[in-house]
Amino acid sequence: MNLTHLRYLLEVERTGSITKAAQNLYMGQPNLSKAIKELESEIGITVFKRTSRGVEPTRKGAEFLSYAHTIISQVDELESLYKPRPDNAVELCVSVPRASYVSTAFAAFAGRFVNEPHVDLRYKETSSMGAVNDVASGESDFAIVRFQTIYERYFVHLLREQELDYEPLWEFKMMLLMSETHPLAHYDDVPYHMLSGFTEIVHGDFQVPSLSFSQINKDASFSSPSKRLYIYDRGSQFELLRQVRGSYLWVSPMPDEVVQRNGLVLRHCALADLSNKDVIAYPRKRPIGEHGRALIDRIRREIDSIHG
Repeated sequence: MNLTHLRYLLEVERTGSITKAAQNLYMGQPNLSKAIKELESEIGITVFKRTSRGVEPTRKGAEFLSYAHTIISQVDELESLYKPRPDNAVELCVSVPRASYVSTAFAAFAGRFVNEPHVDLRYKETSSMGAVNDVASGESDFAIVRFQTIYERYFVHLLREQELDYEPLWEFKMMLLMSETHPLAHYDDVPYHMLSGFTEIVHGDFQVPSLSFSQINKDASFSSPSKRLYIYDRGSQFELLRQVRGSYLWVSPMPDEVVQRNGLVLRHCALADLSNKDVIAYPRKRPIGEHGRALIDRIRREIDSIHG
């Protein structure tokens, strides 16, 4: 049995005619009939029976053809993944934190290639450790790794250990994201203790190592039990902030357009004095290519627009 014969059978099934199938396959009808008989002899069943309208699968033939469809589909998918790409193909895979400034930049970047014939862009939001692993294993072309500056030495050592180079992207302080109807939305600078009793939305796979504000700022602990809602899909966070009254989320600074479109507000917090860094990590022996650099330039422009 070979894949070519399976493709012959599927074409006969599709057309319902050996004559039409032979024409579509650019082969003579006798040769196609011979190939079908040889395959039927090999597998020990009759795949097609003749009718007044042409041919149709037998009961066992229909079962065999369903498996043949699966096999051919998987082979085609495998070939498409690993066959040589044309020189003008647009290919890029990145691993990044859950950050709106990055996703906004990526959307603008991807929009440039809508008319290109070969595009394979992969955008993965993950934790800092996941991002490091992705780029170290070759799954991603580059990664944006986020960490608190107090852990910079740890992450620099980790990147060097994985034979990765890095370059700074920006340094920032986290902000509070909440609904414009949130009881604390009227504050420009929200007192940390006033968050007590409200629900914090947390990404469940945040970077490691990491400490909460209450662990780092000894005077910032809440007197009442904390409320947390853990999520693993960034797409749901805006809806939750709108629907769960009093909920909030710690985020990196965001584009105004994204905040306003979702009916949200960004607020400072006096105790959010820990600096965070996003750095670009990539393999030491494989510099970032043309498309990767174009995306990074677009991300930097997004950061500049946030800074105003």
